[in-house]
Amino acid sequence: MPLHPIQAIKENRASMLLFMLVLPAFYLLLGPYDLAWALNLCLFTALALCYWQSITKPKHRKVFVVLQLLIVGVFGSLFSPWSLALAFYPALVIGMFFNEHSVRRYAGLMGLTFFLSLIVYHVLQQQAWYAYWLPVLLTILAIPFVVRMQRRTMVIHRELKTANEEITRLIKNEERQRISRDLHDSVGHTLSLITLKSELMERLIRLNPDEAIEEAKAVQGISRSVLLQIRELISDMQAVDIEEELQHAEEVFEWAKVSFQHENHISMEELSSITRNILGMCLRECTTNVLKHSGAGHCSVTLEEKGSSYVLQVEDDGKGFSTNTNDVQNFGSGIHGMKERLLLIGGTLQIDTSSAGTKITITVPKM
Repeated sequence: MPLHPIQAIKENRASMLLFMLVLPAFYLLLGPYDLAWALNLCLFTALALCYWQSITKPKHRKVFVVLQLLIVGVFGSLFSPWSLALAFYPALVIGMFFNEHSVRRYAGLMGLTFFLSLIVYHVLQQQAWYAYWLPVLLTILAIPFVVRMQRRTMVIHRELKTANEEITRLIKNEERQRISRDLHDSVGHTLSLITLKSELMERLIRLNPDEAIEEAKAVQGISRSVLLQIRELISDMQAVDIEEELQHAEEVFEWAKVSFQHENHISMEELSSITRNILGMCLRECTTNVLKHSGAGHCSVTLEEKGSSYVLQVEDDGKGFSTNTNDVQNFGSGIHGMKERLLLIGGTLQIDTSSAGTKITITVPKM
């Protein structure tokens, strides 16, 4: 399992400190070696130690962040406003480790430090005001919010990944249960029928051989039916993708001499793998129903985005069916299976049917 961003930072404290401090340390060591350089070195060493402690000592983190801001303020007051760029280090710690309320509060404290440091610097140096360093300070002030936002985005992505994995697990369990029901309801019933036919054939083989032969032929037909059902179940267990199903539907309708057109108004990359899989299975079921039961001469498929949802519409000009009668049974468990799959991701299924045709609308939320 991937580490939490904060945990990852803690696991790499030394390397992070090294890479963050190596550049200013390099320029500091270039000299010139005078009293100002010695003071600069002492302040920078104190800043580095406080930065280290703010990463490794959570209990006293806020204290060390304040100390870093004070040191940066002294840098800016004694040397140059450009030295205030060293506030990058406490800004980074604030964004990484503080909550949203604390980020705003300590960013305000950082801005106050900048303001006071600039005033002291210009009072001591008696220099005119220049704003060429202002973009740098504004960028430093924005760092805690940017880092905080990035950390929050990483957490959300991790939670979404966990949720998708959980939904995938639920879908797999639901598919196992559905296959188990199909095996029990269809294959189990057929095997029971074969057993009865075999017992009858055993009794007839001496009394009426011709009738026994007919029963044997019936058993052969039933066994072929079982084989076909098992193949269909295995086919359903394979991964299904909406893009592949659109291509497959085009080929099947062409073979069946049914006019077919499809419109896709979204990018397939926008769909999560779970959404692609469930939409693909639903499209496969709709295609099967159109070919087997509708008697349609034309079928159209539309995939589009509406607000916060994706909508798949399958429409044909067939004979339709009544949702209130036993006509639904002609579709087997397909409609029920689609509803169960869509329920896993909060999707809905709507059926509009008449003697002029049927339109099935499948709506799934964006994930």
